[in-house]
Amino acid sequence: MVGSSLCQLTKNMSIEIIDKGLIDYQESHQEMLDLVKSTSRKSQIWHLEHFPVYTIGISEKLIKEDDNQAIPIIKTDRGGKITYHGPGQLVFYFMLDLKKMPFKPTDLTKKILNKTSQVFDSFDLDHDLNFTDPGIYIREQKVASIGMRIKNNFSYHGISINYNTDLEAFNSINPCGLNVKACNLLEYININKEDLHNRLLLEYRELDK
Repeated sequence: MVGSSLCQLTKNMSIEIIDKGLIDYQESHQEMLDLVKSTSRKSQIWHLEHFPVYTIGISEKLIKEDDNQAIPIIKTDRGGKITYHGPGQLVFYFMLDLKKMPFKPTDLTKKILNKTSQVFDSFDLDHDLNFTDPGIYIREQKVASIGMRIKNNFSYHGISINYNTDLEAFNSINPCGLNVKACNLLEYININKEDLHNRLLLEYRELDK
């Protein structure tokens, strides 16, 4: 039911929804940069999963890029420090023309986190929002990480939500440079992956309202 509603809604909204599937991080990052540089920048939300990769944001000063590791470490231009991406993690990139959004660019991260929190609430999932070290936590473990970049009033990068990803790889680092561990949603609540995914997209598409 939710899936059919999503299909109908994506045809009638100003933010285009694009399914990128399972994609290499560097490939998706280059596609983001290409869209930001484009003269016709239509607002889009990309949903996808990545092959295993560590990415380091502009705040990370100690860890260096190394793409020869079993899990490559890739430097990127998003906010934040180091994080892990891999299969079983839902990733949403927000390619938004902020001139057309009904909120200040500085409120974007908070808006995305609040939308995500509303979906978690719909599943009666106990969780905590943190706007200082941006993310969502369950029992002090990080379940969702966010890092954004804005250039010429256009946003890119986004949020990753651990559904059932490789926590051994994730917890071999300090997620986002913090002394916390990561967790999966399935450790705490039985959520159907497709249902969760579609509810998140339905909520995110309301960002321009």
